[in-house]
Amino acid sequence: MAASSSSSNGVGGIHSSSGSSSSIGSSRSGSNGRGDGSTSSSGDGSGCCNAEGGMQEVFASLWGKEIFCPLGMEEETSLPPVIAKFNFVEVLRSVQDQGVGIIFISVRWKWQQPDPEGFDFTVMNYVQEQVCGQGLKLAVVLDTDATPTWVARRFPDGVLRDVLNLTRGAATFNHAGALELAHAWHDAVLRQLAANNASCIHSIQPSFNNEYESKYSQERDAPQDYSPAAALAFREYVKGVRAGLGHWNQRWATSFDDWEAVEPPKFYQHGEHYNSTMTDLFYWDWQHFRHKRLHSVHEACCQRIAAHGFRCIMHFPEVFNSGHAIYGASAVFTLAASPWLDYIIIDSNFVTMSVRPNDVRIVQILLSAMKPFAKPVFFEGAFEQIADPKLHRQAVQLTAASGAHGMGFTNWLDRVNHTTFFRDTLRDMPATPACGPPVAILTPYRSYVAFKGAPFANAETRELAANDPQQDLLFACLDVLEKELPSLAGLQIFGVPTMLLPVLQNFEQVWYVEPDVLLSGDASTIARIQERAGALGVPLRSCIEKKAPPIVLPECCPSL
Repeated sequence: MAASSSSSNGVGGIHSSSGSSSSIGSSRSGSNGRGDGSTSSSGDGSGCCNAEGGMQEVFASLWGKEIFCPLGMEEETSLPPVIAKFNFVEVLRSVQDQGVGIIFISVRWKWQQPDPEGFDFTVMNYVQEQVCGQGLKLAVVLDTDATPTWVARRFPDGVLRDVLNLTRGAATFNHAGALELAHAWHDAVLRQLAANNASCIHSIQPSFNNEYESKYSQERDAPQDYSPAAALAFREYVKGVRAGLGHWNQRWATSFDDWEAVEPPKFYQHGEHYNSTMTDLFYWDWQHFRHKRLHSVHEACCQRIAAHGFRCIMHFPEVFNSGHAIYGASAVFTLAASPWLDYIIIDSNFVTMSVRPNDVRIVQILLSAMKPFAKPVFFEGAFEQIADPKLHRQAVQLTAASGAHGMGFTNWLDRVNHTTFFRDTLRDMPATPACGPPVAILTPYRSYVAFKGAPFANAETRELAANDPQQDLLFACLDVLEKELPSLAGLQIFGVPTMLLPVLQNFEQVWYVEPDVLLSGDASTIARIQERAGALGVPLRSCIEKKAPPIVLPECCPSL
């Protein structure tokens, strides 16, 4: 799917996506089980990243807040707007001339269904008409987090609640009634897009998150979802695994008298909470459930999107850091393997959790972690924290060298000179990705859930650490590999140990970032990897010397 066009944009190594996507409803029998036609790298140990050569597609986002203010479009106004900071059509023409082939927009539920009686697609129809009329492709986020106020009136328990019992009124996917209303809106949007012009739709993204990422909402670093619906779903899930409450009381060191009394364990972020629940099995079982729900709901949305004839795309945040537990960000490692997900976007705003500048090699880590999944992958650079064009050009260079399918830019309007930025940033990209010796890093993603936010740099002043100590372990591993190898272009990072085991023989060497905590399933697989590496003669080395072996925790439930 989405093979490159042969026409040039005048931007080296970038192929226009205009007119390039497969027709809607085409065969889905390709390598990932759905026929996306990708030849991007899989976990086979190949040292060259992409046989097609060069990045295939570039997108620029114009989210709801940008359409609402700088571009001057909203449901209550006439179209096109009389007064606006930017001219929408001129912006489209400008970015297209510079090599952008996809415009990524978001549509908000509360704008399109302000009351339960009907839908208002005025702005979406206008945007689709202009984008498609320009010969661009359109990708669409279904912003379910922007929930109409009438949903909470209909279902008072159908909204998200965080660990502090606060709510913004956003629908929770753990409530069957609220989710049914969201799905009805999704279906209406998809039908309308298809009726307008199905052939110009690149992909559709379901989203229940205020940052348009496939994770729990990002509010005050307060974990979600603690709604009554989520508590009920958690109880029903663990009862389905093992019905006897005595078993769970013993496992959790709790004393619940009956199932109705069971409430999910509360956890908090940063400072003294950083590793406070590292060995608490109640905490780990709650995290398992949160991941499972996040995965199943988003995968079902992709199935729904496919039923309308469209491709599914998802944004994912930075991984391998101490923020996994807050938002359930590690769901990327199961959703990326789903046959219903067609495109992956992995993104960064280039700052740490303490909002300090991060190492730009985060791009290399994130893209290397997606290679084993054999899906078309975009890296997306966000501008809301660091808008330095030089940094974003570095990110593009690392993306091109990795063999990624494409590049995206978000939160750029009003932060860069859009008439020249894309051309300057994308110019002279390599026509083919770099190659290097096939090397793997093994770092079990589930182990990062042991940590919650940023630790104290100084407990007395309660100043938080500038860097993420877990993410820094991977940067230290890259330092070691850069000294050992002529190039890291052939690097793949395995967050799922079972994905490395069957392809171990294809790597010249494997490096292990040993965690502080291992779940029992991962511990068992890693022991098999160590045994098989020895039998194959594949060097398996540690990046960082640890003072003690990891703590192994027994898993509660079937692994995803």
